[in-house]
Amino acid sequence: MARLDFRRISTARLWLTPGMGVKRHVVVVALGLCVLMTGASLGVLWLRSDGAYPYRVLRPLEAVLRASWWNAWGGWVALALLTVGLVLAVWAIVRLNRSLLSNWMPKPKDAAILLHRRVSLAKGPRIVAFGGGSGLSNLLRGLRHYTSNITAVVSVSDDGGSSGRLREAFGIPAPGDLTDCLAALSDNELHVSRLLEHRYARGEELRGHTFGNLLITTLTEVEGDFAQAVRVLNSLLNICGAVYPVTTAATVLKVRKRSGAVVCGESNVRNVPGAVAEVTIEPADPELVPDVGLAISAADLIVLGPGSLFTSTLPPLLVPGSRAAVLAATAPVVYVCNVMTEAGETDGFSAWDHVEAIYRHLGRYPDWVVVNTAPVNAERLERYRAEGAEVVAFDPAPFEAAGIQVAALDLLSGGAQAGHDSERLARWLYAFSKNLKITA
Repeated sequence: MARLDFRRISTARLWLTPGMGVKRHVVVVALGLCVLMTGASLGVLWLRSDGAYPYRVLRPLEAVLRASWWNAWGGWVALALLTVGLVLAVWAIVRLNRSLLSNWMPKPKDAAILLHRRVSLAKGPRIVAFGGGSGLSNLLRGLRHYTSNITAVVSVSDDGGSSGRLREAFGIPAPGDLTDCLAALSDNELHVSRLLEHRYARGEELRGHTFGNLLITTLTEVEGDFAQAVRVLNSLLNICGAVYPVTTAATVLKVRKRSGAVVCGESNVRNVPGAVAEVTIEPADPELVPDVGLAISAADLIVLGPGSLFTSTLPPLLVPGSRAAVLAATAPVVYVCNVMTEAGETDGFSAWDHVEAIYRHLGRYPDWVVVNTAPVNAERLERYRAEGAEVVAFDPAPFEAAGIQVAALDLLSGGAQAGHDSERLARWLYAFSKNLKITA
Protein backbone atom coordinates (compact mmCIF):
# COMPACT_ATOMS: atom_id res chain seq x y z
CA MET A 1 0.00 0.00 0.00
CA ALA A 2 1.47 3.32 -1.05
CA ARG A 3 2.27 5.77 1.71
CA LEU A 4 0.34 9.00 1.88
CA ASP A 5 2.52 11.97 1.07
CA PHE A 6 1.40 14.28 3.86
CA ARG A 7 3.73 17.06 2.69
CA ARG A 8 1.98 17.16 -0.70
CA ILE A 9 -1.42 17.09 0.97
CA SER A 10 -0.40 19.97 3.23
CA THR A 11 0.88 21.94 0.24
CA ALA A 12 -2.30 21.26 -1.75
CA ARG A 13 -4.39 22.61 1.14
CA LEU A 14 -2.71 25.99 0.70
CA TRP A 15 -4.72 26.47 -2.51
CA LEU A 16 -7.86 26.58 -0.31
CA THR A 17 -6.51 29.36 1.90
CA PRO A 18 -8.90 32.38 2.00
CA GLY A 19 -7.79 35.21 -0.28
CA MET A 20 -6.05 32.97 -2.82
CA GLY A 21 -8.85 33.54 -5.34
CA VAL A 22 -8.94 29.85 -6.24
CA LYS A 23 -11.92 28.19 -4.47
CA ARG A 24 -14.67 30.20 -6.17
CA HIS A 25 -13.31 29.49 -9.64
CA VAL A 26 -12.80 25.79 -8.90
CA VAL A 27 -16.44 25.56 -7.74
CA VAL A 28 -17.67 27.27 -10.91
CA VAL A 29 -15.51 24.96 -13.07
CA ALA A 30 -17.04 21.93 -11.27
CA LEU A 31 -20.54 23.33 -11.72
CA GLY A 32 -19.92 23.97 -15.39
CA LEU A 33 -18.63 20.43 -15.91
CA CYS A 34 -21.72 19.01 -14.16
CA VAL A 35 -24.04 21.03 -16.39
CA LEU A 36 -21.98 19.99 -19.42
CA MET A 37 -22.22 16.30 -18.51
CA THR A 38 -25.96 16.63 -17.86
CA GLY A 39 -26.47 18.21 -21.25
CA ALA A 40 -24.41 15.46 -22.90
CA SER A 41 -26.43 12.73 -21.16
CA LEU A 42 -29.75 14.30 -22.14
CA GLY A 43 -28.51 14.64 -25.70
CA VAL A 44 -27.77 10.92 -25.85
CA LEU A 45 -31.21 10.13 -24.40
CA TRP A 46 -32.92 12.41 -26.89
CA LEU A 47 -31.19 10.66 -29.78
CA ARG A 48 -32.66 7.39 -28.48
CA SER A 49 -36.10 8.80 -27.70
CA ASP A 50 -37.80 6.42 -30.16
CA GLY A 51 -36.35 3.29 -28.65
CA ALA A 52 -36.50 1.32 -25.43
CA TYR A 53 -34.58 2.29 -22.29
CA PRO A 54 -33.18 -0.91 -20.81
CA TYR A 55 -31.57 0.66 -17.73
CA ARG A 56 -33.75 0.61 -14.59
CA VAL A 57 -32.37 3.90 -13.40
CA LEU A 58 -34.01 5.53 -16.42
CA ARG A 59 -37.47 4.02 -16.03
CA PRO A 60 -38.80 6.85 -13.79
CA LEU A 61 -37.91 9.21 -16.63
CA GLU A 62 -39.62 7.20 -19.36
CA ALA A 63 -42.81 9.22 -19.09
CA VAL A 64 -40.87 12.41 -19.79
CA LEU A 65 -38.63 10.90 -22.42
CA ARG A 66 -41.62 9.52 -24.35
CA ALA A 67 -43.61 12.75 -24.16
CA SER A 68 -44.24 14.59 -27.42
CA TRP A 69 -42.69 17.84 -26.15
CA TRP A 70 -39.46 15.99 -25.38
CA ASN A 71 -39.24 14.66 -28.92
CA ALA A 72 -39.70 18.20 -30.24
CA TRP A 73 -37.56 20.18 -27.76
CA GLY A 74 -35.32 17.69 -25.99
CA GLY A 75 -32.40 18.23 -28.35
CA TRP A 76 -32.52 21.99 -27.86
CA VAL A 77 -32.62 21.57 -24.08
CA ALA A 78 -29.57 19.30 -24.23
CA LEU A 79 -27.74 21.73 -26.54
CA ALA A 80 -28.53 24.66 -24.23
CA LEU A 81 -27.17 22.79 -21.21
CA LEU A 82 -24.05 21.81 -23.15
CA THR A 83 -23.47 25.44 -24.14
CA VAL A 84 -24.07 26.82 -20.65
CA GLY A 85 -21.81 24.20 -19.07
CA LEU A 86 -19.01 24.80 -21.57
CA VAL A 87 -19.21 28.60 -21.19
CA LEU A 88 -19.20 28.34 -17.38
CA ALA A 89 -16.19 25.99 -17.33
CA VAL A 90 -14.13 28.02 -19.84
CA TRP A 91 -14.98 31.34 -18.14
CA ALA A 92 -13.98 30.00 -14.73
CA ILE A 93 -10.71 28.54 -16.04
CA VAL A 94 -9.82 31.87 -17.68
CA ARG A 95 -10.61 33.74 -14.46
CA LEU A 96 -8.59 31.23 -12.44
CA ASN A 97 -5.58 31.68 -14.72
CA ARG A 98 -5.81 35.46 -14.46
CA SER A 99 -6.12 35.25 -10.68
CA LEU A 100 -2.99 33.13 -10.44
CA LEU A 101 -0.99 35.09 -13.03
CA SER A 102 -1.81 38.42 -11.38
CA ASN A 103 0.75 37.56 -8.71
CA TRP A 104 3.55 37.43 -11.31
CA MET A 105 2.62 39.96 -13.97
CA PRO A 106 0.84 43.32 -13.81
CA LYS A 107 -1.34 42.62 -16.86
CA PRO A 108 -2.44 38.95 -16.78
CA LYS A 109 -4.66 39.59 -19.82
CA ASP A 110 -1.44 39.81 -21.86
CA ALA A 111 -0.24 36.39 -20.69
CA ALA A 112 -0.95 34.71 -24.03
CA ILE A 113 0.90 37.47 -25.92
CA LEU A 114 3.90 37.28 -23.59
CA LEU A 115 3.99 33.48 -23.69
CA HIS A 116 3.78 33.44 -27.50
CA ARG A 117 6.57 36.03 -27.72
CA ARG A 118 8.79 34.09 -25.34
CA VAL A 119 8.24 30.82 -27.20
CA SER A 120 8.88 32.49 -30.57
CA LEU A 121 12.07 34.16 -29.37
CA ALA A 122 13.30 30.90 -27.86
CA LYS A 123 13.08 29.34 -31.34
CA GLY A 124 15.22 32.10 -32.84
CA PRO A 125 18.76 31.62 -34.19
CA ARG A 126 21.72 31.29 -31.84
CA ILE A 127 23.74 34.46 -32.40
CA VAL A 128 27.08 35.32 -30.80
CA ALA A 129 28.05 39.00 -31.06
CA PHE A 130 31.54 40.34 -30.32
CA GLY A 131 32.36 43.91 -29.40
CA GLY A 132 31.82 46.58 -26.82
CA GLY A 133 30.81 50.18 -26.34
CA SER A 134 27.75 51.73 -27.97
CA GLY A 135 28.11 49.67 -31.17
CA LEU A 136 27.44 46.30 -29.55
CA SER A 137 24.68 47.53 -27.24
CA ASN A 138 22.95 49.14 -30.23
CA LEU A 139 23.06 45.85 -32.14
CA LEU A 140 21.69 43.91 -29.15
CA ARG A 141 18.86 46.39 -28.78
CA GLY A 142 17.59 45.32 -32.20
CA LEU A 143 18.37 41.59 -32.00
CA ARG A 144 16.38 41.06 -28.80
CA HIS A 145 13.15 41.48 -30.81
CA TYR A 146 14.02 38.49 -33.03
CA THR A 147 15.68 35.91 -30.78
CA SER A 148 16.44 35.25 -27.13
CA ASN A 149 19.38 33.00 -28.04
CA ILE A 150 21.86 35.88 -27.98
CA THR A 151 25.30 35.77 -26.42
CA ALA A 152 27.17 39.06 -26.18
CA VAL A 153 30.94 38.61 -25.80
CA VAL A 154 32.17 41.88 -24.39
CA SER A 155 35.55 43.57 -24.40
CA VAL A 156 36.84 44.27 -20.87
CA SER A 157 39.97 46.34 -21.59
CA ASP A 158 38.61 49.82 -20.90
CA ASP A 159 40.86 51.62 -18.45
CA GLY A 160 39.30 55.06 -18.36
CA GLY A 161 36.64 56.72 -16.20
CA SER A 162 34.69 54.67 -13.67
CA SER A 163 35.81 51.34 -15.14
CA GLY A 164 39.47 52.36 -14.89
CA ARG A 165 39.15 53.38 -11.27
CA LEU A 166 37.46 50.12 -10.32
CA ARG A 167 40.03 48.09 -12.26
CA GLU A 168 42.81 49.74 -10.32
CA ALA A 169 41.08 49.49 -6.94
CA PHE A 170 39.76 45.93 -7.18
CA GLY A 171 41.87 44.29 -9.87
CA ILE A 172 38.83 43.31 -11.95
CA PRO A 173 38.14 43.60 -15.70
CA ALA A 174 36.38 46.73 -16.90
CA PRO A 175 32.63 46.45 -16.15
CA GLY A 176 31.43 49.49 -18.14
CA ASP A 177 30.59 47.88 -21.50
CA LEU A 178 28.92 44.96 -19.73
CA THR A 179 26.36 47.22 -18.05
CA ASP A 180 25.47 48.83 -21.41
CA CYS A 181 24.84 45.40 -22.96
CA LEU A 182 22.84 44.15 -19.96
CA ALA A 183 20.57 47.19 -20.22
CA ALA A 184 20.18 46.76 -23.99
CA LEU A 185 18.93 43.17 -23.62
CA SER A 186 16.49 43.98 -20.83
CA ASP A 187 12.75 43.92 -21.59
CA ASN A 188 12.45 46.98 -19.40
CA GLU A 189 15.37 48.79 -21.00
CA LEU A 190 14.26 52.32 -20.14
CA HIS A 191 14.20 51.78 -16.38
CA VAL A 192 17.06 49.27 -16.23
CA SER A 193 19.23 51.53 -18.36
CA ARG A 194 18.48 54.55 -16.17
CA LEU A 195 19.36 52.50 -13.11
CA LEU A 196 22.55 50.84 -14.36
CA GLU A 197 23.86 53.93 -16.12
CA HIS A 198 23.11 56.36 -13.31
CA ARG A 199 26.31 58.25 -12.59
CA TYR A 200 26.86 59.61 -9.12
CA ALA A 201 27.58 63.33 -9.01
CA ARG A 202 28.15 63.62 -5.26
CA GLY A 203 30.41 61.99 -2.72
CA GLU A 204 34.16 62.04 -3.01
CA GLU A 205 34.47 58.27 -3.47
CA LEU A 206 31.30 57.75 -5.52
CA ARG A 207 31.53 60.73 -7.85
CA GLY A 208 31.93 59.60 -11.46
CA HIS A 209 30.98 55.96 -10.84
CA THR A 210 27.89 54.39 -12.40
CA PHE A 211 25.54 52.22 -10.39
CA GLY A 212 25.97 49.33 -12.85
CA ASN A 213 29.73 49.32 -12.44
CA LEU A 214 29.40 49.35 -8.66
CA LEU A 215 26.79 46.58 -8.81
CA ILE A 216 29.06 44.29 -10.83
CA THR A 217 31.98 45.08 -8.52
CA THR A 218 29.87 44.31 -5.45
CA LEU A 219 28.61 41.04 -6.91
CA THR A 220 32.20 40.09 -7.75
CA GLU A 221 33.11 40.59 -4.09
CA VAL A 222 30.09 38.53 -2.99
CA GLU A 223 30.51 35.69 -5.52
CA GLY A 224 34.30 35.73 -5.51
CA ASP A 225 34.41 35.59 -9.32
CA PHE A 226 33.83 38.24 -11.99
CA ALA A 227 32.21 35.87 -14.50
CA GLN A 228 29.86 34.45 -11.85
CA ALA A 229 28.85 37.98 -10.88
CA VAL A 230 27.80 38.66 -14.47
CA ARG A 231 25.93 35.32 -14.61
CA VAL A 232 23.98 36.36 -11.53
CA LEU A 233 23.12 39.68 -13.17
CA ASN A 234 21.95 37.89 -16.32
CA SER A 235 19.48 36.02 -14.13
CA LEU A 236 18.46 38.92 -11.88
CA LEU A 237 17.67 41.21 -14.81
CA ASN A 238 15.93 38.40 -16.75
CA ILE A 239 17.53 39.63 -19.96
CA CYS A 240 16.76 38.38 -23.45
CA GLY A 241 19.93 36.34 -23.93
CA ALA A 242 23.22 36.40 -22.04
CA VAL A 243 26.12 38.81 -21.60
CA TYR A 244 29.62 37.59 -20.73
CA PRO A 245 33.06 39.11 -20.41
CA VAL A 246 35.46 37.39 -22.80
CA THR A 247 37.86 36.80 -19.89
CA THR A 248 38.08 37.46 -16.16
CA ALA A 249 41.62 38.83 -16.49
CA ALA A 250 42.13 42.59 -16.27
CA THR A 251 43.69 42.83 -19.72
CA VAL A 252 45.47 45.93 -21.01
CA LEU A 253 45.49 46.98 -24.67
CA LYS A 254 48.82 47.64 -26.34
CA VAL A 255 48.57 49.41 -29.69
CA ARG A 256 51.14 50.04 -32.41
CA LYS A 257 50.34 52.90 -34.72
CA ARG A 258 51.22 52.95 -38.43
CA SER A 259 53.75 55.62 -37.52
CA GLY A 260 55.50 53.09 -35.25
CA ALA A 261 54.37 54.73 -32.00
CA VAL A 262 53.37 52.29 -29.25
CA VAL A 263 50.48 53.19 -26.93
CA CYS A 264 49.43 51.31 -23.78
CA GLY A 265 45.88 51.52 -22.46
CA GLU A 266 42.60 51.86 -24.34
CA SER A 267 41.97 55.36 -23.01
CA ASN A 268 45.25 56.58 -24.53
CA VAL A 269 44.84 55.20 -28.06
CA ARG A 270 43.22 58.30 -29.56
CA ASN A 271 45.54 60.67 -27.76
CA VAL A 272 48.26 59.73 -30.24
CA PRO A 273 47.32 60.80 -33.82
CA GLY A 274 47.27 58.33 -36.69
CA ALA A 275 45.73 55.01 -37.62
CA VAL A 276 46.38 51.79 -35.71
CA ALA A 277 48.40 49.03 -37.36
CA GLU A 278 48.20 46.34 -34.69
CA VAL A 279 46.62 45.74 -31.30
CA THR A 280 47.60 43.16 -28.67
CA ILE A 281 46.59 42.44 -25.09
CA GLU A 282 48.57 41.90 -21.92
CA PRO A 283 48.64 39.30 -20.54
CA ALA A 284 48.75 37.65 -23.96
CA ASP A 285 47.01 34.39 -22.98
CA PRO A 286 44.18 35.10 -20.53
CA GLU A 287 41.71 32.30 -19.90
CA LEU A 288 38.48 32.31 -21.88
CA VAL A 289 35.22 32.35 -19.91
CA PRO A 290 33.83 28.80 -20.50
CA ASP A 291 30.32 30.05 -21.34
CA VAL A 292 31.75 31.97 -24.30
CA GLY A 293 33.42 28.91 -25.80
CA LEU A 294 30.22 26.87 -25.50
CA ALA A 295 28.15 29.62 -27.11
CA ILE A 296 30.55 29.97 -30.06
CA SER A 297 30.58 26.22 -30.75
CA ALA A 298 26.76 26.10 -30.75
CA ALA A 299 26.23 29.33 -32.71
CA ASP A 300 24.23 29.63 -35.91
CA LEU A 301 25.78 33.02 -36.62
CA ILE A 302 28.82 34.96 -35.35
CA VAL A 303 28.68 38.74 -35.64
CA LEU A 304 31.67 41.07 -35.34
CA GLY A 305 30.92 44.76 -34.76
CA PRO A 306 29.77 47.36 -35.27
CA GLY A 307 31.95 49.47 -33.00
CA SER A 308 35.48 50.74 -32.58
CA LEU A 309 37.54 48.25 -34.58
CA PHE A 310 40.75 48.13 -32.52
CA THR A 311 39.38 48.93 -29.07
CA SER A 312 36.02 47.10 -29.06
CA THR A 313 35.61 44.54 -31.87
CA LEU A 314 39.08 42.99 -32.04
CA PRO A 315 40.10 42.76 -28.33
CA PRO A 316 37.71 39.87 -27.48
CA LEU A 317 39.16 37.96 -30.46
CA LEU A 318 42.71 38.37 -29.14
CA VAL A 319 42.02 35.98 -26.25
CA PRO A 320 43.54 32.72 -27.58
CA GLY A 321 40.58 30.55 -26.56
CA SER A 322 38.12 32.93 -28.21
CA ARG A 323 40.11 33.10 -31.45
CA ALA A 324 40.48 29.30 -31.57
CA ALA A 325 36.75 28.80 -30.97
CA VAL A 326 35.80 31.19 -33.79
CA LEU A 327 38.27 29.55 -36.19
CA ALA A 328 36.84 26.12 -35.33
CA ALA A 329 33.19 27.20 -35.50
CA THR A 330 30.94 26.04 -38.32
CA ALA A 331 28.77 29.16 -38.12
CA PRO A 332 29.37 31.89 -40.71
CA VAL A 333 31.12 35.05 -39.54
CA VAL A 334 29.52 38.38 -40.45
CA TYR A 335 31.36 41.66 -39.99
CA VAL A 336 29.24 44.80 -39.69
CA CYS A 337 31.48 47.58 -41.00
CA ASN A 338 31.35 50.99 -39.35
CA VAL A 339 29.69 53.87 -41.15
CA MET A 340 32.43 56.36 -40.20
CA THR A 341 36.16 56.17 -39.54
CA GLU A 342 37.47 57.06 -36.07
CA ALA A 343 40.20 59.62 -35.50
CA GLY A 344 43.27 58.13 -33.86
CA GLU A 345 42.18 54.59 -34.69
CA THR A 346 40.97 54.00 -38.26
CA ASP A 347 42.01 57.24 -39.95
CA GLY A 348 41.59 56.90 -43.72
CA PHE A 349 40.36 53.30 -43.48
CA SER A 350 38.19 51.93 -46.27
CA ALA A 351 35.81 49.01 -45.73
CA TRP A 352 38.48 46.68 -47.10
CA ASP A 353 41.05 48.06 -44.64
CA HIS A 354 38.71 47.09 -41.80
CA VAL A 355 38.42 43.56 -43.16
CA GLU A 356 42.16 43.27 -43.67
CA ALA A 357 42.71 44.24 -40.02
CA ILE A 358 40.33 41.46 -38.95
CA TYR A 359 42.27 38.97 -41.08
CA ARG A 360 45.60 40.00 -39.54
CA HIS A 361 44.34 39.60 -35.99
CA LEU A 362 41.89 36.70 -36.34
CA GLY A 363 43.60 34.66 -39.03
CA ARG A 364 40.61 34.46 -41.37
CA TYR A 365 38.32 36.70 -43.38
CA PRO A 366 34.66 37.08 -42.44
CA ASP A 367 32.26 35.19 -44.72
CA TRP A 368 30.01 38.21 -45.13
CA VAL A 369 30.51 41.96 -44.69
CA VAL A 370 27.63 44.37 -44.15
CA VAL A 371 28.22 47.92 -45.40
CA ASN A 372 25.97 50.96 -45.30
CA THR A 373 25.08 52.58 -48.63
CA ALA A 374 22.94 55.47 -47.37
CA PRO A 375 24.61 58.89 -47.64
CA VAL A 376 25.41 60.86 -44.49
CA ASN A 377 23.79 64.30 -44.63
CA ALA A 378 25.96 67.40 -44.79
CA GLU A 379 25.23 68.57 -41.26
CA ARG A 380 26.30 65.31 -39.63
CA LEU A 381 29.22 64.91 -42.02
CA GLU A 382 30.55 68.36 -41.12
CA ARG A 383 30.37 67.53 -37.43
CA TYR A 384 32.28 64.27 -37.92
CA ARG A 385 34.91 65.93 -40.10
CA ALA A 386 35.53 68.43 -37.32
CA GLU A 387 36.53 65.42 -35.19
CA GLY A 388 38.77 63.98 -37.92
CA ALA A 389 36.34 61.30 -39.15
CA GLU A 390 35.16 60.49 -42.68
CA VAL A 391 32.64 58.15 -44.30
CA VAL A 392 34.11 54.68 -44.72
CA ALA A 393 34.71 54.22 -48.46
CA PHE A 394 33.54 51.01 -50.11
CA ASP A 395 34.99 49.42 -53.24
CA PRO A 396 33.53 45.98 -54.11
CA ALA A 397 36.56 44.85 -56.17
CA PRO A 398 38.81 43.49 -53.36
CA PHE A 399 35.85 41.71 -51.75
CA GLU A 400 35.02 39.96 -55.01
CA ALA A 401 38.66 38.97 -55.45
CA ALA A 402 38.78 37.47 -51.95
CA GLY A 403 35.46 35.66 -52.36
CA ILE A 404 33.77 37.61 -49.56
CA GLN A 405 30.04 38.19 -49.85
CA VAL A 406 28.87 41.77 -49.31
CA ALA A 407 25.47 43.01 -48.17
CA ALA A 408 25.25 46.67 -49.22
CA LEU A 409 22.23 48.07 -47.37
CA ASP A 410 20.63 51.30 -46.26
CA LEU A 411 21.30 50.99 -42.53
CA LEU A 412 21.92 54.60 -41.50
CA SER A 413 20.10 55.63 -38.35
CA GLY A 414 18.48 58.98 -37.72
CA GLY A 415 19.57 61.41 -35.05
CA ALA A 416 22.88 63.11 -34.44
CA GLN A 417 25.11 60.04 -34.69
CA ALA A 418 25.92 58.40 -38.03
CA GLY A 419 25.46 54.87 -36.78
CA HIS A 420 23.47 51.80 -37.73
CA ASP A 421 19.70 51.55 -37.38
CA SER A 422 19.48 48.72 -34.85
CA GLU A 423 16.09 47.43 -36.03
CA ARG A 424 17.00 47.25 -39.72
CA LEU A 425 20.38 45.68 -39.00
CA ALA A 426 18.86 43.09 -36.68
CA ARG A 427 16.13 42.30 -39.22
CA TRP A 428 18.73 41.58 -41.91
CA LEU A 429 20.84 39.40 -39.58
CA TYR A 430 17.74 37.46 -38.52
CA ALA A 431 16.61 36.92 -42.13
CA PHE A 432 20.15 35.91 -43.07
CA SER A 433 20.37 33.33 -40.28
CA LYS A 434 16.91 31.94 -41.09
CA ASN A 435 17.92 31.58 -44.74
CA LEU A 436 20.99 29.63 -43.62
CA LYS A 437 18.76 27.10 -41.86
CA ILE A 438 16.53 26.74 -44.93
CA THR A 439 19.44 26.12 -47.30
CA ALA A 440 21.41 23.90 -44.88
